[in-house]
Amino acid sequence: MQRREFLRLTSFAIGSAAFVIGIQPTKLAGAPPSSFPAHEGFGGQPPEALLDGIGNVQVNPEIVMRHSVCMGCYSSCGNRVKIDKKSGRILRVMGNPYSPKCAEPTLKYEAPLTAAYQAFGLAGNLGHTHRATVCARGNASFQAVYDTRRILTPLKRVGQRGEGKWKPITWEQLITETVEGGELFKATGDSTYIEGFRQVRNLKDPIHPDSPELGPKANGLVWNDGGSYGRVNFPMRFVLNSFGSINFYGHTGT
Repeated sequence: MQRREFLRLTSFAIGSAAFVIGIQPTKLAGAPPSSFPAHEGFGGQPPEALLDGIGNVQVNPEIVMRHSVCMGCYSSCGNRVKIDKKSGRILRVMGNPYSPKCAEPTLKYEAPLTAAYQAFGLAGNLGHTHRATVCARGNASFQAVYDTRRILTPLKRVGQRGEGKWKPITWEQLITETVEGGELFKATGDSTYIEGFRQVRNLKDPIHPDSPELGPKANGLVWNDGGSYGRVNFPMRFVLNSFGSINFYGHTGT
């Protein structure tokens, strides 16, 4: 017997033995269950509306739909928010068929809200024409509302900078200290007097007597905006128009 033939037969014998050893007795399945086990946490969500085959809309009175804008990133895509009327909780976020970032072609702004429901159905092929979507991040954006770490009240530093020690305060205290100023961190051992908005908003006296080109003292208010998110116009109007400071800076430039 040649060496090659010997190796071939040996490999075949070893493989056959491994195959036989690996075979296990087959276990027959029992009778199928008569019903699925009960599961109280399952059942899906109630639909926001029912559509028949020709597009008639029957709105669910227990569900509120709100057309809005997603704040999940800077794209500001349109969205539709599904809210349970009884609990007030957000159930789902989906695309806005009125938004060009969600649908193509879009629904016209003058189209009734019933058309938005029809855009998610199949009657008249509208669901294939105007169906709107948002990305995975947009779908999950509402979870920020129920984040256990979400800050819902003003926090004031009660330790040294960088220690991460804070305490909740009322909105009234926040407004008072911001406007009136004072030794705001005296409890931490810092007796520095911090001027409030009332003292800083001075449109007559220069911010520095030796440098009149720096403008009035009101320019001492410097606002660094953290991002647009649809709210940037409010602080911009406050700083530039109401307060009188020129020092408003956006998220992306100076």
